[in-house]
Amino acid sequence: MKGRLELIGDWWYVRYTTYDGGGSFRLLVHPNFVDMKDFVIIKDKRFYDGDEVEFTQVLVNPMGREVDPNDLGKNLSKCKWYAKPYLVEKEEQKQHLIDMMESDEELGLYDKSREIKFEDVFNDEKREKVKIVIRQHKVLQGLSLVNPAHLEMTSNGHGEFPDGYKLTEKGIQYIIEQLNK
Repeated sequence: MKGRLELIGDWWYVRYTTYDGGGSFRLLVHPNFVDMKDFVIIKDKRFYDGDEVEFTQVLVNPMGREVDPNDLGKNLSKCKWYAKPYLVEKEEQKQHLIDMMESDEELGLYDKSREIKFEDVFNDEKREKVKIVIRQHKVLQGLSLVNPAHLEMTSNGHGEFPDGYKLTEKGIQYIIEQLNK
């Protein structure tokens, strides 16, 4: 769903219109889902009062955890509906794919024809590039990042455990060093 951010007092809301053409509604944005300031931060991007955002409606229990509204085995009487904004990353994903394809083209992996030419079998330059890619792939598969300086925990505010890890500068340097060995 799409809606516009509104700051009313100290609380952020998402104003949206239902699909059936009904009136507009406001849904409170739970503090667990964004950083509350003069702007809303969603995935390291800033959104201000009046900006349009994508969001989903989620049911949150009194402890601040998202719950499944279809789980009838739980007492959902004190749970409330909130807006959970998210960032549409289509452009970033598209750019990442373009960058990958460009690097593959530089390696000569995309040719007009799919057949291997006899002269390519003895082309040392192309063979070496392919060997480099295969070696780097094997290095990355066998790589383990166990040093805490290489990773930083990330959390979206749900629960006590991290949601994932992000590479630090030292982690990036370590990977580059392993690939260049």
